[in-house]
Amino acid sequence: MNKFLLFSLIISLTSCATRSVSPVFVNHNSNIIFSSDTVKVPKRLAVEQKAVMLLNQLFNTDSSNEKIILVISNDSDCDFTMSITGRNNYILPVAAKNTESIVLERGRYEVKSEVCKTPYKTFKVFLDNTNLSIKHTIVKKTEGNSARL
Repeated sequence: MNKFLLFSLIISLTSCATRSVSPVFVNHNSNIIFSSDTVKVPKRLAVEQKAVMLLNQLFNTDSSNEKIILVISNDSDCDFTMSITGRNNYILPVAAKNTESIVLERGRYEVKSEVCKTPYKTFKVFLDNTNLSIKHTIVKKTEGNSARL
């Protein structure tokens, strides 16, 4: 496991405990839905359950394991909600300048969102733990910085 992914996961787990954004997992192929909004559990317990789930997956060495960890780093100036559609569907809110993580099944997914009013859409095949970094900066134009043609 590379050190950057482990570091990103630790940052994500830390940010999970300090930010008010909570992930929503929608799985249409099973009856299990994990969400601090739909399952009536205390917020602290939901954060702990997510941390346990991510750490179990991170250190799972079973070769038949069909799950991976997706770390989404939001380096943009805007909050967004990432829609991950494939065999199962997931919705993950990610705050500006924050990192969130999710465990999903290996496979092909359509990943889309709107970042700072700019559409983002890609198709990805996730076979291993992956870090997806979204970068978008809003450039503010001032009168003194206008370019001359």
